[in-house]
Amino acid sequence: MSNVGRASFPNGFVNQVLIRGVPILNSYPNAVFWVHSGTGASTNSGKTPSKPLATITQALAKCTASKGDIIMCMPGHAESVIAAAGIAVSKIGVSIVGMGTGTLRPTITFATDTLADIDIDAANVSLINFRFIGNIASLDAPIDVNAAGFEMVNCDFYCTTATTDFDITVITDATANDMIISGCGFHYEYSLADTAVSNTSVSCIDLVGADRAVIVNNYITGNFTTSAINGITTASYDILISGNDITNRQTDKLHIDLVANCTGRVNYNTGTATSTGAITASNIYDLAACQSAENYISDAVTETGKLIGTVSA
Repeated sequence: MSNVGRASFPNGFVNQVLIRGVPILNSYPNAVFWVHSGTGASTNSGKTPSKPLATITQALAKCTASKGDIIMCMPGHAESVIAAAGIAVSKIGVSIVGMGTGTLRPTITFATDTLADIDIDAANVSLINFRFIGNIASLDAPIDVNAAGFEMVNCDFYCTTATTDFDITVITDATANDMIISGCGFHYEYSLADTAVSNTSVSCIDLVGADRAVIVNNYITGNFTTSAINGITTASYDILISGNDITNRQTDKLHIDLVANCTGRVNYNTGTATSTGAITASNIYDLAACQSAENYISDAVTETGKLIGTVSA
């Protein structure tokens, strides 16, 4: 009897099966390139886990635009971005996926240059399941989104010490429509050294004309001198900001601050504020022309959240 179609995990697919939302790669019709900093080399094909490439940039060079190619970064992969455009994603439709959970996820460290960043310069790019570490003070904007359809899912951001910080973490330009940031953690209250981060950030996510941006189910905490989510310069239309847990440790500073004429929905967000007076909508949110529903904020550890905004009649 033929064994085709009868193999079963874990014995049937050696090192080739991913579950949890990632395709079964040995049946995936397009190119898959494997990356590992420890066992990889630029001279490898990258087509199997046993012959991985060493860096994401090496894998990007082998991808074909608009074919849905996947770059699989294996557990324990680590690399540093030390200059502007240290990783430049210029191939349409590429997904860059990290394997593993917790600290086994691939780690990308930003260091040396405050302009060190990953440039998303092609449409429909995904960045999934990575750890990002800032190891320099005043890191400018390490995720720079300059194309439509960008998706970042299940990624976490950390500072190494009390005196490292992300000035801005994600910034768009006006071409970055239909962006999704979902299930990510921006952990800027305490560092990986378990010290309170004393350096301040300007904001976490900056929207510059990013129409239909979706920012949902994220954890954002830090010392933001403007706001955690900041709309600037150009209005973003039909956006959704929902289900986020936001803490801003800067006294009387906003959680969400949108530029005039922004439209969309701001719903079901919760968080903690530091205020010198009563919590009001004006010292938590500036929602421009967005509608809102069921947003709650607390400014004391012993208190439950207060509904923000005027209740509709």
